[in-house]
Amino acid sequence: MALARSARTLLAILVAAGVALTFAPSAFALSTTADSTWQTNGRVYAMVRVGNTIYIGGKFTRVVSPDGLSKVAAKNLAALDMTTGAPVPGFSARIDSTAKGATVRSLGASADGSVLYVGGKFDLIGTTPVTNFGAVNTSDGSVNATFAAPAVNGNVHAILVGPSRIYLGGAFSKVGGIARSNLAAVLPSGALDSWAPLANDTVRSFAMAQDGATVFVGGHFTQMNSVARQSVARVDAVSGVLNSWTIPAGVIDYPQTAWAILPYGPRVFIGFGKGPNYVAAFHLDFGSLGSQVWRFNTVGNDESLAMNADGTRLFVGGHFGTARLQQEVCKTGTSSQWLHGLMSMNPATGQLFCDWIPTVTPYGANFTGVWAMLSTGTQLWVGGFIETISGVSHVGVGRFTL
Repeated sequence: MALARSARTLLAILVAAGVALTFAPSAFALSTTADSTWQTNGRVYAMVRVGNTIYIGGKFTRVVSPDGLSKVAAKNLAALDMTTGAPVPGFSARIDSTAKGATVRSLGASADGSVLYVGGKFDLIGTTPVTNFGAVNTSDGSVNATFAAPAVNGNVHAILVGPSRIYLGGAFSKVGGIARSNLAAVLPSGALDSWAPLANDTVRSFAMAQDGATVFVGGHFTQMNSVARQSVARVDAVSGVLNSWTIPAGVIDYPQTAWAILPYGPRVFIGFGKGPNYVAAFHLDFGSLGSQVWRFNTVGNDESLAMNADGTRLFVGGHFGTARLQQEVCKTGTSSQWLHGLMSMNPATGQLFCDWIPTVTPYGANFTGVWAMLSTGTQLWVGGFIETISGVSHVGVGRFTL
């Protein structure tokens, strides 16, 4: 026990001193200019990768070539070739609504890559009645005939595909007519699973723990399974029982929303926003104690996170600097930069990297900013309410080569 305490104390001293532990300093140059890819005519809220294809979901009606001359119909869901950035031939999906406009808010893919799970606010996939959650074939976007999608009576903001279940999070109280409190899971057949943790408010984000045994849940809640958990909780992936790991009370401000969660190595990185807005790292290597390692404050929500291939650079997207307030950073003498929706930092220390701060427009009243982010190892894809990136047109979606 004494040895364990000594090791833990030494680890804390190393972190406080800025030692990177498993994280090495970033040593590569990265352009702030996004690649030339096809765009959308609206907003992108969700992304998932299957092989060489990036599926994007949001609120749009078509994808558009970089020169604006070619347009392909794509109602709120599209497939882009990861290499060329062009739409994948033969894929045509239509996520729609008989009432007000439909929106795709979340995506997930089956382990074999054949099924794309779609969540959000809609009541049609093609001409098939589907309420807020369904599945299409990744090959062509048609409704998947083997998946009996249960009706969800509210917005599905997050989808996490596990080894044997598809987890749903959002703002709902029933799935398939059965009571669920903002969290649910279904089997690959579409049948409702018994997994049913109780979140007392909206769920916005998911992440599977690296051992696959537990699920991190983030959102606007203050309780999980009737136990105090401010915005972040960890539950058993099979039973839904609340895990003992917790961030100490008072560390996360109230009211608060955890928009994005990214476990990596001995840390879990979380993007927050509601009152105070910040990105923070928390311990996963202190047993049940999720104490804070570092925090970086921003002037708007931090809504999306991604890590580069070797864990040396944490990418962050949000509406910091695109909404009401501006944030000046990287001051050197008389020079400085301004954050506008994108940044990257050292995951060990939370120090901002000044070599990669692309400027996203519009800014001034843009409360969406960079909502979605996906790292493939060789590329970083970003989506949201975007018109330009670093002065070049990239409506809805952009791609950076890493």
